[in-house]
This record gives sequence, C-alpha cells and structure tokens, in this order.
Amino acid sequence: MKYIYIIFIFIFLPCSSHSKILLDKISPNLSNLWGISVLNKEEILFTQRSGKVFRLNIFKKKLSEVMGVPKVFNSGQGGLLDIEIEQKNRKIKVYLCFSKKVNTSQSATAVNSYDFINDELKNKKILFVSNKVSSSSRHFGCRLAIKNDYIYATIGDRGSRNSAQNLRNHSGTVVKLLKNGISFDNNAFEGSLPDIYSIGHRNPQGLTFNSNKSILWLHEHGPQGGDELNIVLKGKNYGWPLITFGKEYGSGKKIGLGTSKLGYQDPLKVWIPSIAPSGMIFYNGKMFPEFKNKLIIGSLKFKRLHILTLKNNNVVNEKIFLENKIGRIRDLEEMSDGSIIIINDEYEGGVYRLFKQ
Repeated sequence: MKYIYIIFIFIFLPCSSHSKILLDKISPNLSNLWGISVLNKEEILFTQRSGKVFRLNIFKKKLSEVMGVPKVFNSGQGGLLDIEIEQKNRKIKVYLCFSKKVNTSQSATAVNSYDFINDELKNKKILFVSNKVSSSSRHFGCRLAIKNDYIYATIGDRGSRNSAQNLRNHSGTVVKLLKNGISFDNNAFEGSLPDIYSIGHRNPQGLTFNSNKSILWLHEHGPQGGDELNIVLKGKNYGWPLITFGKEYGSGKKIGLGTSKLGYQDPLKVWIPSIAPSGMIFYNGKMFPEFKNKLIIGSLKFKRLHILTLKNNNVVNEKIFLENKIGRIRDLEEMSDGSIIIINDEYEGGVYRLFKQ
C-alpha cells in the first residue's frame, strides 16, 4: 500500500491567551471531502464524495486508502457521504451513508455497516435503503449519529419538498435504525414507516449528540434563507415545506403557511441569510476551554465556523471563527487531545488540524 507523507507550513491565528492557535494542513490536496470519524487518538477515517475512504495519521501525516468501499452514485450532491466508527472489544465497525445507484439514472440514500480489518471494509451489512428512488442529484442529507444499539441517519427531501410530510416516504426524515440491521418499529407516528423518527426536514447535514448523549442536535439547509438548528425528538414534525423561514430562490416569495404553527416544532435558531451549515460537534475537550460545551458548526457558504453558546438548550450567543482560512467547511471532529480536525469541500481541498501550542 502506498503512503504519502506531507509537510505544510502552519497558519498562526489570533489568540487572546499566551498560547498560539495553529492551523495545519495535514493531507495532500483532495477534492470534495465529506465526512470524518475518529479511529483512535492519532488517526481518523474520512470520505471523499467520489467514492473513497482514507485513513490518516494526524501527527505523522501518513495517508492510505481503505479498500472494500461500496460503489456510489457520484452525481451532483450525491456520492459517498458520512462515516461513523464504533469500537468494542477490539473490533471496529464502520458505518457509511451514501447515495446508492438503483438503475442507470436513479439513486436512493443508503446506510451500510462493515467490519474494519487491516485497512479494508469487510462483512457488509445493509442497514437501510430509502424507499424514495429519484433521479435528482440533490438533498441527500446523510449525516449519522450513534447512541447505544441505534444509529440515526438524516434523509434529505431529494428536491421533492412535499415528500417531507409523507409518512410513507423516507425523504425529509430522520430515521432510527438498529445497528444489527434487524427491523423494528419506532412507533413515532401512526401509520408511518417503522424506521421514521421525525419528519419535516429539507436537507439536514449536521447531526450530533451532546456530551452525555441525552440530546440529539440537528441542523439543516433552508432554501433562500431559513437554515435551521433543532433538537430532534421522536414523533415531531419540523415543518418543511409547510412551516419555514425560507423563501423561493430568486423571487423571494413565501413558502408554505408561515414561520410558526401549532403542531410543528419551532427551530431553536434560524440563519438569514443562509450560511449553508455542514458538520457539527458538541465540543468537550480541554485544548480550547473557550469552546467547552458549545456547538461548533461549519459554514459552506461563508467558509467559517460558527461557535454557539447554549443555555437551557437555547442559543444565547454566536461567534464567528476561522473565517476565509480554509474554504468551504464540510465537516469537523474533536480528537482525544482536544484538537479539532476539519475537512473542506473544495477542488483542491484537504484535512486540517486546529490546535494550540
């Protein structure tokens, strides 16, 4: 297997304390990266939308390609998207969310699990394939989060907005699945598909639990304006496209019935104009005490991080960080030392490490 070693010059960032904040590019140029997950205290796995998974040592800057990756529908916003890793009894499970080719022109959103053995994905298990087959190449959602025996996945509306209110359609939902692949009923809505957990979502690209995994946070892209931050609750309807702050592209015309209505969940925060949020962590580390217990969200549109201070699960402050330093931020993860790994979605993109010295 071929390894690539990369050396880059540090970028020094302003810091109010005596320590220096450094931003180090730790990979070669790679286009359209999408998801990251922590493998161990020194390594990560990350996805490339075209259909590759890479293993990277963040200190040695040693990069290798993982084998056994599924074929994906690589078109538009589709491809190999999110990744999650779980380790138990020295066994490593990898979960992938991706757009699965169904025929020559259509795809569905899918979730598979694998055993990770010697840099190869083995023993594939299909956990989920959405029942909405579409020729659209947008709004896949496809963020993953794990809690106990379950894995949660966001499913975008695939550009068919009314699907998000259809209880017999996976599009525009969050689904809750058993990690062993056995089917079960969430009993979230009367008459709904059994794996549906919540509905009324447009294109959710951020999903993470808080530190004790009691609260599941989600953000999603609105249309023109109206990006939202929500707490995901079983059996709740988040409104799209009936209740939204977003407006029609170009014309700015109102969408739906309004911005709030009984029976629909109001967002905890709305971004107008849209920031195109992507990736999200609930920071718990020690390296950046100023970020402790805060949500950190990437922005594709404005190429920066949004740091949200929470009080009683409400956003009470928002700060901008790392603006225009590394391009369109797609995803981020916290390492065990408290440093933050960031990937961008650019033609000559890559992996970056944010840390203090």
